[in-house]
Parts: sequence; C-alpha cells; structure tokens
Amino acid sequence: MGDRALLIAHAVLGFAALFAATHHAAHALFAALGRPRPRALRRFGAIAPAMLLAAVAFGLAIYPAYALRVRAPDFDLYAPAVARLFDFKEHLAALALALVLGASIAGRLDRRPEARWPIAALSCSGAAFLWAVSIIGLYVTARHPL
Repeated sequence: MGDRALLIAHAVLGFAALFAATHHAAHALFAALGRPRPRALRRFGAIAPAMLLAAVAFGLAIYPAYALRVRAPDFDLYAPAVARLFDFKEHLAALALALVLGASIAGRLDRRPEARWPIAALSCSGAAFLWAVSIIGLYVTARHPL
C-alpha cells in the first residue's frame, strides 16, 4: 500500500474513531443522567477503541515517510511551530487512546450507577482530545500533505 493510501486510511479510521468516541461519550452522559442505553454504550464502547487502535497502527506505518519527506525537509526547517503542533497532536492522541480504552473497559466491567459519571468523564475527555487531534491533523496535512 502506498504512503498516500496509508494516509487516507489513517484519516478514515481516525474519523471513524472520532465519531464512535463521540457517540460513546454521548451515551455515557445519557447513562450518567439516568437514561442509559446499554446496547449503544456497549456497541460504541467496542467500535471506538477498535477504530482508534487501527488509526494508530496506520499512523505508525506512515510516520517514517512523514519524517523523511515532510517533517525534516519542510517543517523542521521552515515551519517549526507546525512540527511542534504535530508533536502535540501525537501526545493528545496517546492520551485519547488511554481515555477511550479506559472508558470502554470501565463501561463493560463496572455497571454500578455511581460509576456512570466517572465513565462519562473518561469518555468525554477522550472524545474531546480526539476532536483536537483531528482538527490539528487536518491543519498539518493541509500545510504539507504526504
């Protein structure tokens, strides 16, 4: 698979993860507010981490090409702020992965009503970080695509 195809797959999987995590966060909030929808919470609790792990895998696969063809010859020399923004995006993505996985696992293992707000907090934080990751990723790619 070519680098651009990997980048497109990374973007598609990333947006699938973003939307699934957002749905999980919404359903976690519904549960915390006393209107649980357990099937939807379980469904999006499985889809979001699966899509996010796949997006991370594709991101890792394209990173060497990005580092050699975009970062070193362009961003590091002419746009160091964009290079730092990309690094920030990667750190946010790692935090989002931990939060989305944590919310998914906690949602499956702990069904007590008093666990609903902490699970919603994990899920909403993960979704918010993924929104930031997606917007930054679009900006960086628009500045210099692979």
